Amino acid sequence: MKFWYNPNFLALFFLVILSIPALKSLAASGFYTSHDGETHTARIAQYYVAVRDGQIPPRFADSFYNGLGSPIFVYIYPLPYLLGSFIHFLGFSFTDSFEILMAFGFIFSAIFAYFWLKVVFKSEKAAFLGALFYVWVPYRFLLIYVRASLSENLAYTFLPLCLFCLTKLNKQKTIRWTALSAISIALLLLSQNLVALMGIFTLVGYFLITVFWGKSLRYLILGVFSFGWGFLIASVTYLPVIFERGFVRLSEIIKVAYPDHFVTLKQLIRSPWGYGFDFPGTFNDQLSFQLGLAHLLVLVIFLILFLKNVYKLFFLKQRVKRSHLGILIIASFFLIVFTFSILLMTNTPLTIYIWQKIKPLQIIDIPWRFLGITVLSLSFISAFVAKYVKSGLLFLMFVALVLVANRNHLRINQSVDFKDDHFLNYTGTATQYNEFTPIWRQSTRVPIGFDPSVKTQEISGQFNIDNLLVKSNEISFNVDVSSTNAQVRINKFYFPGWSMIVDSQKLQPFKDFIIINPASLHLEKEQDSSGLMLVNLDRGKHRVFVKFQETPLRLLANYFTVGFLILALGGVVIRRANK
Repeated sequence: MKFWYNPNFLALFFLVILSIPALKSLAASGFYTSHDGETHTARIAQYYVAVRDGQIPPRFADSFYNGLGSPIFVYIYPLPYLLGSFIHFLGFSFTDSFEILMAFGFIFSAIFAYFWLKVVFKSEKAAFLGALFYVWVPYRFLLIYVRASLSENLAYTFLPLCLFCLTKLNKQKTIRWTALSAISIALLLLSQNLVALMGIFTLVGYFLITVFWGKSLRYLILGVFSFGWGFLIASVTYLPVIFERGFVRLSEIIKVAYPDHFVTLKQLIRSPWGYGFDFPGTFNDQLSFQLGLAHLLVLVIFLILFLKNVYKLFFLKQRVKRSHLGILIIASFFLIVFTFSILLMTNTPLTIYIWQKIKPLQIIDIPWRFLGITVLSLSFISAFVAKYVKSGLLFLMFVALVLVANRNHLRINQSVDFKDDHFLNYTGTATQYNEFTPIWRQSTRVPIGFDPSVKTQEISGQFNIDNLLVKSNEISFNVDVSSTNAQVRINKFYFPGWSMIVDSQKLQPFKDFIIINPASLHLEKEQDSSGLMLVNLDRGKHRVFVKFQETPLRLLANYFTVGFLILALGGVVIRRANK
């Protein structure tokens, strides 16, 4: 069969072609208004600056908090900003890099979903419809054009890739697919922390279901190994998140967010499309949480087919093929996932009780984030319908319906024009709750009264500073103190990893150089200087060198990531070479 007549090629070709109208608005000149697009792009810019300055991996964002810096990259998912920085390195602007990465996420979401569903259903038609329903859905366009959540869009790109790799591992049980499963899980973990948390529970459930069905001890061992391996590859972020979480205000801020973000069943079925925000309560929201009319129709048809098959199997005792029974079991799993996702989002007494009692669940600050998991479930459900509804006309109707139902979701709200300098000099916190504020700072607000270009400041004494060199991870200068002694303030937030060397002698924080204590500040104007570094200098000439480096834990995390990634890539390459 010629390549261009190959059903797989045709399915993938049309998935890409149908991405063009979905992404057309991203191709317009300039940028667009959104909830998070500006902050994600600012993170790309600061990540790029950090890499350029030799921060490998980047940890400290230089311009955030009005130039006092932020340890945001110690804790936050790095993959979107690494990829965005690479695209910028190729010559694209920061806004173009953001939009290109967003578009690639949409397209590869469909491709990876197709590969996964094709392996499960062994049907190009089923895989095509499931992949189409995975991306042509209101929540995906909410991520792109309303929220502009680059990280969530990317995480939902790799979630079906994880499912594909685990499914292939179940079938072949080789080191190659163990390594590929580990890499795909690491990509998910490094794309978005909260989606990864929800996705991992789904992956583990899927894995256990397939272990139960396949009854293979080898698959169980290799699968468990791949999950652990994937986490070790993602150590660069997750070891600091687990063990250095107490250095920032993350825990005290995020844990109170979830009660204001439940939705109603009415909103899930039908809510008007908008570009505003989700406000406390369920009556003033200015964005849509709908599952999608086409998706709801397919869900109804699926339930009829599913119940019919269950009735034949358990009541009529009809014998079915093992492959069909396996698909029914997986369909049951995704129906359960869909149901629990809906439950965890909706504003009911039972839901509120669950969130109050299960404390780890509160890490997911916005309950309606589970919409992404419902979309994954509906993707499988759509493929199930396409597999067992033989009518080609009905299949085409589903394709047309999902395109028409989402026709009003494919555009931006307003155009804006941001140059690269805007993101290189971005002085906000690039977060919603300012949760990465170091604990040594009195306030979580953006500092006031600071000129971001001023990196050192006279506090007492008389001195002259020259030969000032500034990078995102280091500040060095010569200082000539003419008075008996002097105090020089470094206008950067202290965070474990900052070290100071004066005249070739390394100083210890809190002992040899001062971290300004909030308790010693009284005036409103002085509050914003809390958490900054202060050094006492005697009369004479001095060379001061301040550098941000890795703590032993972060250094260990870096070694884990590099080492286990190399092992995984080696497992893939060696197996291919042996073939």
